[in-house]
Amino acid sequence: MRRIWLYAGFLLWLPLGLASSAAPQPSVAREPIIIAHRGASGHAPEHTLASYRLAGRMHADYIEVDVRMTKDGKLIAMHDATLARTTNAETVYPHRSPWHVGDFSLAELKRLDAGSWFSKRFAGEPIPTLEDIMRTLEAERIDAPLYIELKQPGIEKAVVQLLQKHHDLQRGRIMFQSFHPESLQALRPLIPRGIPLIQLIGERETARIGPGELLGQVAVYADGIGLPLSLASKEWVDAAHSRGLIVHVYTVNDTRDLACLCSIGVDGLFTDYPDRPARIAACRSPFIIDPLLE
Repeated sequence: MRRIWLYAGFLLWLPLGLASSAAPQPSVAREPIIIAHRGASGHAPEHTLASYRLAGRMHADYIEVDVRMTKDGKLIAMHDATLARTTNAETVYPHRSPWHVGDFSLAELKRLDAGSWFSKRFAGEPIPTLEDIMRTLEAERIDAPLYIELKQPGIEKAVVQLLQKHHDLQRGRIMFQSFHPESLQALRPLIPRGIPLIQLIGERETARIGPGELLGQVAVYADGIGLPLSLASKEWVDAAHSRGLIVHVYTVNDTRDLACLCSIGVDGLFTDYPDRPARIAACRSPFIIDPLLE
């Protein structure tokens, strides 16, 4: 979630009929949820089956999956818009720079090594499809729900159809987030009411508009916000909660940051290390959390 900005034409994406979809007011509950950022990405290469398996075994409350679409319409897990950082695409396809994900078919992507960049121990890890991930977690009886980020507009129906195929749209079994307001708005009529939609917010947008005005816009169609650690503050949390919005913060890998965020009442934390008991234990006391997840 490094691209921390919203579209400048934010207000253009607010159809009048969406006001009724705002979330109920948060209530006091046990603890913030722990979300495995790109899987257990501090221990294994991000967005690989190895990373997702580890996250499940480490008892993350949710596992984040960034979803993109291939040239032939398949849904894969990949954070970046290009393949260079986390695969050997430059070696396998040297003449296809800049290696945009959408320029490759699934068969072509399956030839790539998505693990060696992280460690030789993960050499040969393939890029998984969203369906690969769901089948693997189900087969291995890993019960952690998915927290899906839509990385590009226009893939909403395909994602929902696949989730329906695997019966993963039950209440509390999925969450969606995106930097693109239009993606969340397109999702709303396609999914059950109890599934939260989280609008990702970043520094560039907040330089132009204050928390109050921005959150008022978001509350029309979403159930919560995702804030980078650099923006997380009691002011933001209180302002969001006053509008019925939950607050999830990314990416939290330092124990001091975790304790501070818990003290101001955040509802969820993304971390690369969902297994670190000290981090999670710091949150085991009553804080605000989304009633949709209770």
